[in-house]
Amino acid sequence: MNRFNVVALFSFLSIVACSEEETTLTESFFKIYDDSDFDLAYDPIDVVETTNGFIILTGTEISSSDFDGIQLIKVDQEGNFLRESEITDYVAPAGDIYLNSADSNVYFFAMNPTTFASTLIGINTNLEVQSEVTLSSLNYPLSVSPLVDGTLLLLSYDNLNAETEISNIGIDGSFLGGNSYSIGPGEDLEAEVIDHFLESSDRPLPFFCGEYSSGNYYFNGFYNYSFSTVFTDFGNTPTGVLQGQDANAGLRSALSLGNGNFAVSGYQFDDNYQLASVDLNTSGTTSSVDLYPGNMAEIKPYTTAKIVSYTSSSETYTVFASETKGNQIVLHFYNSTSGAIDGVQFVGFLNPFAFSSIKVTSDNSLLILGTTFVAGRFERIMLNKISQSEIDDIVN
Repeated sequence: MNRFNVVALFSFLSIVACSEEETTLTESFFKIYDDSDFDLAYDPIDVVETTNGFIILTGTEISSSDFDGIQLIKVDQEGNFLRESEITDYVAPAGDIYLNSADSNVYFFAMNPTTFASTLIGINTNLEVQSEVTLSSLNYPLSVSPLVDGTLLLLSYDNLNAETEISNIGIDGSFLGGNSYSIGPGEDLEAEVIDHFLESSDRPLPFFCGEYSSGNYYFNGFYNYSFSTVFTDFGNTPTGVLQGQDANAGLRSALSLGNGNFAVSGYQFDDNYQLASVDLNTSGTTSSVDLYPGNMAEIKPYTTAKIVSYTSSSETYTVFASETKGNQIVLHFYNSTSGAIDGVQFVGFLNPFAFSSIKVTSDNSLLILGTTFVAGRFERIMLNKISQSEIDDIVN
């Protein structure tokens, strides 16, 4: 029996009278998904659009492991709950998740709780498992990035050799290339990696990875004693390194804009900053400290941060999503031409809200995944779809 039900629905235009030009319920929604297990907490990982709705991947607390369990939730195109499924053989799901257009299956990585091996899991849109491929040589999956050629970039951790691994994996689980790089000697850094999986730190580490040009990749992880952004062509040594300051300064997210240009969100101890456009040296060694332009005071320290590119009816924007000190989710819309902030949108009201993921949908809306608290006590998943017409109002 399904445990979930929707406890809140808020259409951004429900407070005004309807007209032909106003947003309909199918274009935007705001949903909170309740669970009959009141004490169960959620750690949403990512959301992906399918041909007939959306699939949410989330971690959950389980009694059988110190790692997160795996929960999948299917909702329709208006955000209404359809079904849910648990995958009990694996733990510690990692995003991003990927919809393969060829077979319409959704793929994500998780971990074997006994061997710690990364496992690529494929499910159909009914949340039924279609494939499971264990990558026995790649342990502790940290982050995943779908690539333009339909393969996956996996960031993982080799606990036997104390190395950060970056690998190109086909959706059939085949190893297509990659390499590993030493995190440096000592047990302190390895303990921080394990803390990431156990979620035992109040300063979570922002692991991420991506491709910035054909055959050239980047990842955020431990390398040579520090938490750094590393550029690689899968050679034995990195092509470039943006060094962090131990784990106290570095990047929280990055989006390649082409030709070595990136949009980045960064941190300097408790301070946070955003750079809508910056040239990073992908073939040399530099320091993230030199990027720091000053603190954005409203952004919460150690917040999750994501960046997407968005094209409105008239302009292209770089959208930064993060959390505020007031426990709201905030979106900053940077004009890609001028570099100015053309609009700011806050998500959340009354109760605390936390951010997990942002995606651009096929109808050019923005989809925001996060959590909030029901009755001030019970952590629940939140999904907010902001339509193109609403975004046009935000930036104009």
